[in-house]
Amino acid sequence: MPIDPQELSAAIARHQAGQPSEAYETYQRLLAQDPDNATLLSLLGAACINLQQWDEAQAHLTRALEIEPNHPSAHDNLGVLLAKQGRMGEAVESFGRAAQLNPNSAQTHLNHAAALVRSDRSAEAIEAYRLAVQLAPSSLKAHSELARLLSEAGRAPEAVPHFRQLARMRADDPKTRFELAAALARAGQLGEAIGAYQETLELKPDSAESCVNLSQLCCEKRQYPQAVEWAQRAVELRPRFAEAYINLGSALEKLGQLDEARTALEEAVRLKPDLPQAHNNLGIVLVEQQEFAAAGEHYRRALLLNPNSPEPHYNLGVAMIRQGSVLESIEPFDRALALLPNYAEAHHNRSAALLQLGRFEQGLPEYEWRFRSRDFPPFRPRWTAWDGSPPAGRTIVLVAEQGLGDTLQFVRYAPLLEEQGARVWVECADKLHPILSRTPGIERLISPAEQAAKADACVPMMSLPYRLNTTLATIPARTPYVFADERRIAGWRGELAGYPEFKIGIAWQGNPRAPHDRQRSIPLTEFEPLARVPGVRLFSLQKGPGADQLSAVSEAWEVVDFGERLDAEGGAFMDTAAIVRNLDLVITSDTALAHLAGALAAPVWVALQAVPDWRWLLAREDSPWYSTMRLFRQTEHGNWAAVFARMAEALRTLVDQRR
Repeated sequence: MPIDPQELSAAIARHQAGQPSEAYETYQRLLAQDPDNATLLSLLGAACINLQQWDEAQAHLTRALEIEPNHPSAHDNLGVLLAKQGRMGEAVESFGRAAQLNPNSAQTHLNHAAALVRSDRSAEAIEAYRLAVQLAPSSLKAHSELARLLSEAGRAPEAVPHFRQLARMRADDPKTRFELAAALARAGQLGEAIGAYQETLELKPDSAESCVNLSQLCCEKRQYPQAVEWAQRAVELRPRFAEAYINLGSALEKLGQLDEARTALEEAVRLKPDLPQAHNNLGIVLVEQQEFAAAGEHYRRALLLNPNSPEPHYNLGVAMIRQGSVLESIEPFDRALALLPNYAEAHHNRSAALLQLGRFEQGLPEYEWRFRSRDFPPFRPRWTAWDGSPPAGRTIVLVAEQGLGDTLQFVRYAPLLEEQGARVWVECADKLHPILSRTPGIERLISPAEQAAKADACVPMMSLPYRLNTTLATIPARTPYVFADERRIAGWRGELAGYPEFKIGIAWQGNPRAPHDRQRSIPLTEFEPLARVPGVRLFSLQKGPGADQLSAVSEAWEVVDFGERLDAEGGAFMDTAAIVRNLDLVITSDTALAHLAGALAAPVWVALQAVPDWRWLLAREDSPWYSTMRLFRQTEHGNWAAVFARMAEALRTLVDQRR
């Protein structure tokens, strides 16, 4: 007897409206009229599932498939039953069969994907959710689950479009907007993530989590003042928010406000003593304050709380280098790398330790990791990268990197490459072209802004020691290789002739934006013992930051200041080099002037912090890079007075010998 289609439609409507009992009764009555109707059996099985009548559901669905083995809804409903019973392997099989039979059913793909997730088959689930999204672009469930699975799989860029769609579909929901911001951050789209978190705050102004995440993102973008503002707002919204204090302390440390940073991080530790990141970041501040033992305690506490975190191992290694335990620092770097083999900062700082120890053969390969580190901009070659293969007959471009002093130091390799048969071009800042125009081995000087000329290969200048297999014993140390302009030398000779004393050029301040500049730069007041040596005249070769310190000492002791005339025209260091050629000695902190004087083969004394940059090695007064250089090292962290007392004594002896 044919069933009434209107009665069936009404039953299905009641079923979909959440009335399975009423639907069940109608399905039963209709089935009595048509006992072999597979569709009715499937519907009745679905109603039984809703009513938790598992055995009856099983019987109806099994019967439906006996009658019609390729009935897609029966396979789908059987999958639902099996999933309810925890029989996930069988459920996946049933849903998979249903999807094959009815590939245009978004709900079947959703069911299949959910079962695959519960079976720990996430990769297959992702593909099933993709099919569901294609068939039902407005399905919140499909986008939400697909976005979640892609995020968990580390495929953040693929997840972002689905989070965007969810945010469009739930425009007024702050939670959805927050999840979009988090996804953007994971995908490395930091600017857009910041915008999404700000939109979250428009929807939910008291979201402390959004504020703390904004502070973290601003730290990653090196927008430290903004990071401080967002962290402070998070603290205002939630005064006991330890993570906010962590971000506040980290941003303040980057701004050089160490006392305030320490206070914030100590509060984070107080609020959550078992938070590894709080101990780790407090250790970083303590290192900057040269409290190395206390820093080590916090790093070790962080490792007790999270032994598998590479960052505290790395920071412990950095602290050991800064403390002077350079050899011992290699072990924590190795532990960090065992946990995270591609940890670029650990490789880079491990290289610094090895190079300071003079172990160039081990240190120089590690130094190549610098370009993968957050501390260095990546090297983007405009020509094929040179791998150190024979350079004869090839045009090789030496590309300047880091500071002006680094270029002055490593341009020494130009004549070495020329001797091996290469044509050598140097790409560097335009203002260095005049001072390097007389350097042997350089055929052509190139501006970074000019269109790349045809060349065979290029190499970052500070990779040359590695490419040319330099060891401590084979550093190319022929000087001079930088030459002052003879006319300028003569011009300055006339001006300096009026000073009969022993003439010393001084500089005290490096680039304040450089890492650890506050350790390497020296207050001008520390130079006073030199000015008190009889028969000495000091001349300022300081330009830019630090030059303002001259006014503070002018009444106590005299320094001749060349003012704005120094290198005002003609290129960087052009006047400075000519003046240096007319001086008896240069005394400087670790600045570009040290490299200029050394490259000119002029006598130069360099005042160094207790643990300086790797190129100055350890525990020696000479430099293998410059034959005319003498090094004066701190024997106690931060104690410049002892350094300049030794210098003053050595200077008296030198001046007396000249008389």
